[in-house]
Amino acid sequence: MNITTNTSLSPQPPDLGTRQVMAMARGLHVAAICDVLDELGYRHQAMHQRLRPLLPDIRACGFVGRARTLRWMETDYIVEEDPYGLELDFMDSLLPGEVVIHSSDPSGTNAPWGELMTTIARRNGAVGCVCDSQIRDAVQIIEMGFPVYYTGIRPLDSKGRARVMAYDVPVRCGDVLVHPHDLVVADFDGVVVIPQAVISQALAMAQEKIGKENQARQELLAGKTLREVYDKYRVL
Repeated sequence: MNITTNTSLSPQPPDLGTRQVMAMARGLHVAAICDVLDELGYRHQAMHQRLRPLLPDIRACGFVGRARTLRWMETDYIVEEDPYGLELDFMDSLLPGEVVIHSSDPSGTNAPWGELMTTIARRNGAVGCVCDSQIRDAVQIIEMGFPVYYTGIRPLDSKGRARVMAYDVPVRCGDVLVHPHDLVVADFDGVVVIPQAVISQALAMAQEKIGKENQARQELLAGKTLREVYDKYRVL
């Protein structure tokens, strides 16, 4: 079987619409989301700290969007008739509000994300990319203002080094198993993945937590002790 011609699993999208999710997630912090996911029993949803934002603006480096996943495999040959294969089909299929999630590349063989990938993703309305590997064309990506989280910068093309074997399948990225249409939230602290089953619950809980944190902050500034504030609001 030639695995480079595998097709997408085409999972069904969840009930909660992208616009509703964006509205609920507005103003939320990755740290608060991680806290409520801990409470819900999802304690391994924060991606590894090796993934850092490329954009130098700490306010513009984040995003909220639905996961679209790519499963890569290492190769030592070039498929002459179609060297990029499913990678091109995937990029052309991106929709507004989606986040590109690359499977981990422990060997750091190549840079599968660059200027032209960023150009088509941005044009199609994608909101970000998480590449647990190398990227290239970093200056051009920064100039476009497109949020990318990455582990290194290297100029090597993927052609002949790695190939997409499937997309819209579960992939491991940043030590987190990401399913298509999971919600991915990023800010300067890092990247967290909210499983589909608890998106609405997690966002509602995070909104409540941040509300309490805001009240606690005001009372701390007014002179209350941390113990008094914690006993009242139970947030930290």
